[in-house]
Amino acid sequence: MQEIDASLIEKAVYNLCKEANIRLPLDVYNKIRSTSQENEQNQFILKNAQIAFERQRPLCQDTGQVIVFADIGQNVHICGDNITDAINKGVSKCYKDNFYRKSIVKNALYDRNNSQDNTPAVIHYNIIDADYINIKIMIKGGGSENVTGTKMLNPTLTNEQIYKEIMDIIKAAGKNACPPLFIGIGFGQTAENAILLSKKAILEGKENSQLCKFLNENIDIGLKTPILDVKELSSSTHIASMPLGVTIMCHSNRYNSCVIRNNKIEYTTELSVPETTTVHFEGKKLYCNDIEGLKSISSGEKILLNGKVYTARDQAHKRLVKMIKNGETLPIDIKNTILFYAGPCPSTPNEISGPIGPTTSKRMDAFAIELYESGIIATIGKGTRSESILKYLEQSNKKYFEMQGGIASYIASCIKSCKITAFEDLGAEAIYELEVENLPVICVI
Repeated sequence: MQEIDASLIEKAVYNLCKEANIRLPLDVYNKIRSTSQENEQNQFILKNAQIAFERQRPLCQDTGQVIVFADIGQNVHICGDNITDAINKGVSKCYKDNFYRKSIVKNALYDRNNSQDNTPAVIHYNIIDADYINIKIMIKGGGSENVTGTKMLNPTLTNEQIYKEIMDIIKAAGKNACPPLFIGIGFGQTAENAILLSKKAILEGKENSQLCKFLNENIDIGLKTPILDVKELSSSTHIASMPLGVTIMCHSNRYNSCVIRNNKIEYTTELSVPETTTVHFEGKKLYCNDIEGLKSISSGEKILLNGKVYTARDQAHKRLVKMIKNGETLPIDIKNTILFYAGPCPSTPNEISGPIGPTTSKRMDAFAIELYESGIIATIGKGTRSESILKYLEQSNKKYFEMQGGIASYIASCIKSCKITAFEDLGAEAIYELEVENLPVICVI
């Protein structure tokens, strides 16, 4: 019987989370680099990886939900803490020590107060015939998790029909999942396990180059190669069923792994050491207080924004609109201002701003018209917007600027001052006033 102290599990999880948030796995980095000449978007991704590594700060402001796959040898005896407690202690300590964003609320329905330490982790245990523990972690951002899909397919479908079902899920995700994308496919067992298989496929699945080719030929989200990799796992199921799970991972496809045996940790995922990268973004310099200049920008124009913007995302929007409807004075003057749909990582003592980047714009659509009508001149976010919002913007000559998602360390380098101005109790969802310099955005409308 092999004895393993729980403190070693805590240490392992701490280091796995820390490194996964800062460094892309080498295979992920190489796949992005292989397509970097296709467009500037991938150049931004590689530049962001370089900055994150140099500064030892997160690749993305959404430092995610920690998903843990723990294979426990049946010949292992864990001493000390309960293993679940040890894993959560590792996550908690890592996220506090390293100024990572805490994104986990205590209860999805009844208590959406932040747990303040990014716990609990989502943990999946598996008993294996071994005398060691194998731990794999995945950092899963909200933007890509929100477009995860599952379907119960007819078991007589052809491969092409199955491919089209998968394609429909990925098409619906579009830019909201921060392409280029990594896809995990799970087939079999039951509906809930198909999703689990699809997540495990990201870590240990078999590459399906034929499906990857099909998706790249049939999905158009503005990139020559929108899908960088497809991996799949399949399992048993009922004779009447074909459960399908599709996990979509953004370009920051963050994972890490280790083996613990003989009270030693062996880290088993090869992580990248990014090269120096140059970005070519030819944008028009524009100041945030140049209202006429903002109104004159045309769809498709590249902009380098300079000046003051305010961050505001889900919960801040909800509060602001409630105050507007109640006739209350807002905590900030939003007339002729720009709202940036973002929630940054906490800043270290040596930073102006923690890593920061856009969240999914469509989630703000329910509040957008009230805020535009109250004075907002433009918003910044990622992904598409509803047809009703696009129509409103066109008629009102208000603007929506799209920013590339998942390049938070790069965006942080564009921020020259940062301070909380409202709703501090919301943490990452508080309203920040930012002074930005040459912030790269593209005018959608």
